[in-house]
Parts: sequence; structure tokens; C-alpha cells
Amino acid sequence: MKKKNVKKLLLPLCLILTLCLVLAGCGGQAEEDVAETAPPAEPVSVVIAGLAGPTSIGMIQLISGQALNSDAYAVEYMVAEAPDALTGKLINGEIQIAALPTNTAAVLFNRTEGGVQFLAQNTLGVLYVVGSPEAGVSSLADLAGKTVAISGAGGVPQYAVEYILSQNGLTEQVTLNYLPDHATVAQTLLAGDAEVAVLPQPFVTQVLNQNENLSILLDVTEEWTAASGGESVLSMGCLVVEKTFAEENPQFIADFLELYQASVNFANEEPAAAAALVEQEGIIASAAVVEQAIPYCNIVYKSAQDAKEEIGGFLTVLYESDPASVGGTLPDDSFYYEP
Repeated sequence: MKKKNVKKLLLPLCLILTLCLVLAGCGGQAEEDVAETAPPAEPVSVVIAGLAGPTSIGMIQLISGQALNSDAYAVEYMVAEAPDALTGKLINGEIQIAALPTNTAAVLFNRTEGGVQFLAQNTLGVLYVVGSPEAGVSSLADLAGKTVAISGAGGVPQYAVEYILSQNGLTEQVTLNYLPDHATVAQTLLAGDAEVAVLPQPFVTQVLNQNENLSILLDVTEEWTAASGGESVLSMGCLVVEKTFAEENPQFIADFLELYQASVNFANEEPAAAAALVEQEGIIASAAVVEQAIPYCNIVYKSAQDAKEEIGGFLTVLYESDPASVGGTLPDDSFYYEP
């Protein structure tokens, strides 16, 4: 082939190659432009719930500071009056982290086939027997022949008190009058319609402030320890987490637990400041009552793995008393969240 013809062929080929390179460059630039203008990913929605009592007092720094909100997470805090308001939402995935009674955590674990896990221990015993000196109660045995007002049927208050009475041979000698809620028990006691009552904090402090003739007669936590021979701890409250969320967001869980522990320390070490925030957030109306109650609320923090042994002992006591109290079966090790 003559050189002239070769040149004629090479010229179109060069033009085609150049055009391809230009188009490729434009395509790459277009992709970069799209990437630069694409909207950011939607933040992960997280709902964290507490109860209007010691659990939210322990969480108060997170609630008041709306902690952990970021470009990656849209966090909402809510406070409920009763556990029943939270359990359905947990099962449906509307809540990711919540404070609940410890036995309720076990019930949910069984009900969801492991879909809800125990995240941390946050509250020990907050129950007290309250009454007037005229009741003549200075020991558990003194409750024999009396009617005791109480709430929390189907929950830890019922199981704890019934267990203590059973271990001391008092089941048939003490009548437990179950009322709808703690507020009703408090009002019944204040009205003089009950001689003795079992109440949690901060209701105990509220009642004592309104009637100077009333006082704490027995500490249910101490009676539990004695009844169990020191083999278990009355653990009334805990944090639970939706398992799938925990698996997909391990760093968020780690950050949350670190801040939660700091908040618990703050509440215990600076009760006046914590109480002011609790009132400010509308969780409990009186900062003065909260400040007085905090030393009796047994607000703690212990990770699931560190609390496993004592929680297992506590749930075993409940199970042996009534299997339904923990959902019919004692949870296995997968109940306890592990990072």
C-alpha cells in the first residue's frame, strides 16, 4: 500500500480515538458533577425512651442535651408513664432503645425470639414499705395480719413482694391490695384509707413531704437480699435495645452507653443540678422532690456483660416464683448484648 493511502487511513482513526478520549473525559467529569450534587443520605432515625422516674433521671443529661444527634443520626427522646406504652413500639421497631423493668426485658426477648436484648442495668431496688408509726411495723414479720396497698400487678413490685413474703412464710398472713397505679396508692395512703403501702421512689418522697407522720418502715431491696440469702440482687430497671439496630450501629451503641454512664454519675454526684434538669424537661414536676429522692433511687450503670450474673440470679428467682414473669423461659446468654 502506498504511503499516501496509509496516511489517509490513519487520519480518520486518529480523529475517532481523540473523540473517544474526549467523551470519556466528559463522562468522568459528569459522574463527578453528579456525585458532588447528589443529596446526602438520610440520617438514621433513632428513638430512645425512658420512664417518668429513676430511669429518666439517670438519662437526664442525654435528654436535656438531645445527645447523639448528628448528620448520621436523627435522635428523638421520649418519656412514658408506663412500660406498656413502650413495649409495642419496641416490637414494631418504632423504638430502638428503651428503659424498662428487668423482667419485661426478658418477656420481650422471649416474645420476639431474641429480637430485643438487655443492654445495661440502670436501676436497683426503688421500693419501700411506707406507713405511720401507729402501724407498728419495724420488721417484715410485723406485716402479719395487715392489708398492704400496692400497685404493679404483673410487674416487678408484685413478684418482689410476693417472693419476700413467701420466703418468710407470710403469704397467707398478709393481704396485698392491688391498686391501678403508684399515684393511686400514694393518694390512698395520704387519705388514710391504707395503713401501710408499698411505693417506689419518687412517690415515697412525695408522700413523706405531704404527711410528716408517714415514714419509710422497710426497704424492700434489703428484704429481697435477706430473702434470697444474698444470692441475687433486686434489679428493677434496665436498658434494652432492638437487636438489629445494635448490630448495624455498634459505634452508636458504644457512644450512647458512654454518655449514659456519664449521665448516671452526674445524677448521683450532682442531684440538685440533675433535679433541675428533670423539672425543666417536664419529667417530674418538682426539682425539690427529685433531689430528695435521688439518694434512694439506686440509679446505677452496669453493662450487660458485667451484670449478667446478678441479672441471671434475679430472673431465676422470678421464674421459680412464676415462669410467666419472665416470658415462660429463662433467657440464654444471647439475651445480654455483647459489643
